Amino acid sequence: MSHLREYKSDVTSPEDRNLGDEWIDWEGGKEGPIDEGKGLFLGFLFGVVFLSDIILIGFVYLISPRLASFFEELPAAAWVLAGLYIAVTFFWFLELLFAAYHERNFLLFQTRQHAIFNLIYANVLRLSKIFGISRDRIGHSFVKVSNAISRAVKKADTAEKLLVLLPRCLTKEELKKATDLKQRYPFEIFTVSGGELARKKVKEIRPTAVIGIACERDLVSGIRDVGGRLSVIGIPNKRPHGPCKDTHVDLKALEEAIQFYVGPPHHVTTADRHVSVKKDEKNVRDAAS
Repeated sequence: MSHLREYKSDVTSPEDRNLGDEWIDWEGGKEGPIDEGKGLFLGFLFGVVFLSDIILIGFVYLISPRLASFFEELPAAAWVLAGLYIAVTFFWFLELLFAAYHERNFLLFQTRQHAIFNLIYANVLRLSKIFGISRDRIGHSFVKVSNAISRAVKKADTAEKLLVLLPRCLTKEELKKATDLKQRYPFEIFTVSGGELARKKVKEIRPTAVIGIACERDLVSGIRDVGGRLSVIGIPNKRPHGPCKDTHVDLKALEEAIQFYVGPPHHVTTADRHVSVKKDEKNVRDAAS
């Protein structure tokens, strides 16, 4: 745990902590609690889909006379294609909406959902900024939607090779409690300092599922990076002192996510527990160095 240190200066000063790449522009100050529901991201997602449909309709309307000058049936074909696009995007949004709220697999093209998220998230972020929604609020909602999709598409009774990634800014007490869960569940756990090291550990361990604890910005980045290849559940941390310092995690939510992937806790002998603790302590030190 030596990578964690005590900070004694003003908590509103950005110089009293090692800021991650996603917080490089942070100017200090405490954050209010963030607890957005799925509806925030889904609402702006619908707005992006709706606007794209309107733009397509306007585009076809403008080019129809030119198309007719080449071949009189071309405008009709263009309107048919536009109608198909609108129907597909509307149907995709509906199946995503049902999957997100019921956590059941209503998705026809489940392997492509995170790829679509990756393409559309930037536009959702731009639209939300127009309405004064912060990057962290929309990110928090995005993570909840992504988690619901991960739960919806997971095959029942599938054994997962689970990797849990903890942030270096977690308090020492909660870092220990999170690591102690390894004594009751089969998974690998590491403390990472940012997205680059997290991706390195994913490549090294080659898990089939990942639970990440981090700020919304890092979680969104990680989900967009590996969400299409691995099952991912993100748990946003709580930052009463601002980013990258003495953050907290909902340990109950973490344990529930672990159980979702690996099942109920199992009995561990004293010898196995001793080996596991030593291994996890080494993992934490290696990841922090």
